[in-house]
Amino acid sequence: MVKEINVLSKSELKVLVLICNGYTSEAIGLKLNITKNTVQTHRRNMLRKTGFNNTQQLVGWAVREEFIK
Repeated sequence: MVKEINVLSKSELKVLVLICNGYTSEAIGLKLNITKNTVQTHRRNMLRKTGFNNTQQLVGWAVREEFIK
């Protein structure tokens, strides 16, 4: 698994912050002016890049490593 946050794009980081703050994919799409499908693509890409199996693991990692406060 990846230990560096810099593997994620700026767009993915924006999505990750909103996920960590409890936003749904639909709400994230509205907030960032992107489609729900684009949000889902960012989620999949983040999981692939970090090697996690689900969003819960991704969020836990981001919080634990203090990438997201």
